Amino acid sequence: MEYRLLGPVRVRDDTGREIHVVRPKHRQVLVALLVAGGRVVPADRLVEHLWDGTPPASARGNLKTYVSDLRRLLSPSGEASPIETAGDGYRLAVRPGELDLGAFTDLAARGRAALKSGEGARAEALFQRALLLWRDDPFQDVPMTLALEQVATELREERLSVFEDWAEARLDLGMHAEMISPLRAWVRDHPLRERPWGELMLALSRDGRRADALAAFQELRRRLVEDLGVEPAHSIQRLHQRILAADPDLILASPYGPSGSGRGAPATDDVPAGTDDGSRTGGPAAGRDDAASPPPAVPRQLPSDVPHFVGREQELTRLTSWLAPPDGSAPAPVVAICGPPGTGKSALALRAARRAMSLFPDGQVYVNLRGAMPGVRRLDTEELIGRLLRTFGMPEANLPPDADEAASALRTMLHDKRVLLLLDDAFSISQVEPLLPMTAGSTILLTSRESLARAAPGSHVNLGPLPRDEAVMMLVRRFRSGGVEHSEKAVERLAVLCDGFPLALHVAGARLAGRAGWSADMLIERLEDESRRLDELRSGEAGVRGSIAVSYTALAASGQAVEREAARAFRLIGLLRVPDVGLEVVAALLDTQPRIAEEIIERLFDARLVDGPVPDRYTMHDLIRLFAQERALEIEPAERIAALRRVLGFHLATTGAAVRLVEPHREHAAMPAVPQAPLALRGREDAERWLDRELPNLLSIAEQAWDADEGTARLALAIALNLRWHPAAHRYRNDMRALGAASVETARRLGDRVSESQALSMLSMAYRALNDDAAELDCLKAELELCRELGDGFGEMRALGNLASAHLLLERHDEALRFAEQQLVISRRVGSVAGERYALIMAGEAHTSLGTLAEAVAVLREALELSRETGDLMHEAMTLRRLGEADLARGDAAAARGRLRDAVTRFGECAQSLELSETLVALARSSRLLGDVDEASEQIAHAVRIARDTGDRNDERRALEEQARILGRG
Repeated sequence: MEYRLLGPVRVRDDTGREIHVVRPKHRQVLVALLVAGGRVVPADRLVEHLWDGTPPASARGNLKTYVSDLRRLLSPSGEASPIETAGDGYRLAVRPGELDLGAFTDLAARGRAALKSGEGARAEALFQRALLLWRDDPFQDVPMTLALEQVATELREERLSVFEDWAEARLDLGMHAEMISPLRAWVRDHPLRERPWGELMLALSRDGRRADALAAFQELRRRLVEDLGVEPAHSIQRLHQRILAADPDLILASPYGPSGSGRGAPATDDVPAGTDDGSRTGGPAAGRDDAASPPPAVPRQLPSDVPHFVGREQELTRLTSWLAPPDGSAPAPVVAICGPPGTGKSALALRAARRAMSLFPDGQVYVNLRGAMPGVRRLDTEELIGRLLRTFGMPEANLPPDADEAASALRTMLHDKRVLLLLDDAFSISQVEPLLPMTAGSTILLTSRESLARAAPGSHVNLGPLPRDEAVMMLVRRFRSGGVEHSEKAVERLAVLCDGFPLALHVAGARLAGRAGWSADMLIERLEDESRRLDELRSGEAGVRGSIAVSYTALAASGQAVEREAARAFRLIGLLRVPDVGLEVVAALLDTQPRIAEEIIERLFDARLVDGPVPDRYTMHDLIRLFAQERALEIEPAERIAALRRVLGFHLATTGAAVRLVEPHREHAAMPAVPQAPLALRGREDAERWLDRELPNLLSIAEQAWDADEGTARLALAIALNLRWHPAAHRYRNDMRALGAASVETARRLGDRVSESQALSMLSMAYRALNDDAAELDCLKAELELCRELGDGFGEMRALGNLASAHLLLERHDEALRFAEQQLVISRRVGSVAGERYALIMAGEAHTSLGTLAEAVAVLREALELSRETGDLMHEAMTLRRLGEADLARGDAAAARGRLRDAVTRFGECAQSLELSETLVALARSSRLLGDVDEASEQIAHAVRIARDTGDRNDERRALEEQARILGRG
């Protein structure tokens, strides 16, 4: 696990997946447990953290619920939770290195020990690493109680002390010039802390700026006298006297001369952004005889920091941990940042380099490799190494002609040095490969659109768009600095339209800042039109389309067939209006085998034109998708239709196979034959995962095909009808309603009355999920009438069963029983065991509601026997639930609890949740009636969560009513 408190609270599991702790009380409990550092926190102390001494009467019970919820969040798969109960309290077990606060405390203690023992360089590095762990104010996104605010205040104080210790260590090392700027900022933010004022005075004095040092003393004295009515501490006054007397003992010897800071080197900010000249070697003297030449100046070439940079704290933390490991070990030899065009790789690299630059005292070099600059020749490997050699003092005449030999010479020159090389915008790994790896102690920080995992297997960051809140923050800062009129709603919409891409956000901000009278709403109106969005996201030479086009054109114009096929795949993917594509869909688009398709699409992944968040699935960011749609218009119409049919054929074959695995006991409609083979599914769970993952794509691609030619529309209709039995369809109720309505319309247009009846059934299910009772009944009556006209016994049986279920929900129990009995007769006539079983279950529920309990138990036992004979776990669970409810109606809560527990188990075994909330409500009721309030509380909380997850308002209402009864009893 990874816990981060020194800034917004963040939690990650061992795989790196972020665990979202959303509720404020959960975050408060988590922080209270974590700041204890693995010690037991008494429940009373936790209550104090949560309610500031005025807890509600239910505080202990609420705390127990919060801890239980946290355990589930931290251990979602049911493994042992790190939160342990210990006596009357709780303890969160944290392993070494998991908590940033623990690492900070450890590094600070080790730094102070090193400083005390005279190990200044080690102390400086340890303090630096400790400070780098801070991202912002501690647990700033957690509502503060007095107890938590006290902890936060203590942590802020400790951070101030560590900064001052770090400054002391750096001054002891002669780094006084480098400390003047950070110390000025520090005393500006903390004007009454005397120690940093003394350190600033000392730094200025050692840098030969005695007048400034004395002025700093006067400023400190003025503030203390005016604000507190006191004089500076005796130690500060004594330092003032020593500076006045020009005490020679204040001056440190330095390898760089009087300033001790390498002042012969250009200041970091003297090199303009974008500078890639690696030849700063001391000017004209660089070509003279070595004996007469002064040593080359230490290169300080990092460009100025990027304005309006926001966010990326998670990535920055990882990067700085590799550049400046917290344990004091050597930095990673190669650190890499890769990502799609326009995601801010260069800005992030520069920010990370600046954070860690003090750990590379022998130089920080910046080179733009020009890998993705349109119309500009890339820097080749020989040029790159030559520049680096000249930077570190090798005369032009001595440069080795061979790249490998030159790279060896560079390693020799940098032996025993600590140098950071920021190599920005590599076209591919081959451009820098001779330099890899660097000598121990030095690091290459590399950015590229290409995948760099091979170059930096354990130290690379894959960059994507900014999260929504960070994108909004970037726009707000840009607008404020440019005086742009904006509203919160407009900025949030702009962030979405720009897809979180820093380049697009920058362009949007620049366009508005450069047009007096424009508002954010005006630009939004233009960007809402997808067909012109890429046209609008252009300002001067900066444009999103051009940035993406560089990567696409490189593939389309490549001399390698696989890369040209990758460009074709990019165009074909642009045909589909889907959020992502599986490998098999890519194979269908290309009309090839999956193993060949994988090789092709991996080239798109390497070029960062697609992402691969999970194995064998690929996504496009919105702006890249718009570019792909533009390229799809270049495809011939016949090829477009053929590609779309191949994809529909694959989806039809696989949905048919999947729903038969998921619902083996249902009668499934016949499907049209297709040449495409289905995906090989390894049983029910695999089929459910595929259906759940693919449903958004299936909905989108069916919608795309409705208005196509008849053959294509028939394929889409068959896919839609398969989706009736999708286990997660209830989560997409509005989409399923639209799909059902389109299916009915398409079936009527095609004159396919059998499909029309099935589409009416699907549409009725969508209306039920939307709680539209009247529309549901209209569909079911139309379906029943149509099936009777067609003489379709199976269809009539299906409609009658759904009518029985609908009338039960409407509490029209007599009508429900009538429809169930009709379904039972027809089911037996057509020989449908599934229909017979369902009719018995509906009849049993109706009898229970009508109070005819003996009849209810009789028909439900018959349904249970049929379910067990056929191995149908779902209907067994449904039957057990209704038997339990009959037991409750008879007043036998103990028998009911046994049956309902069995029902919950069966629902879990068949991964079915549609009736699970109702079952848990009944189970909680039985526990309440038996006096087991704790168990009832847990069961009803589970029921409420499931009802909310599925969006079923009726289930949620029933669960909340039972929860109120339980709380009233408790």
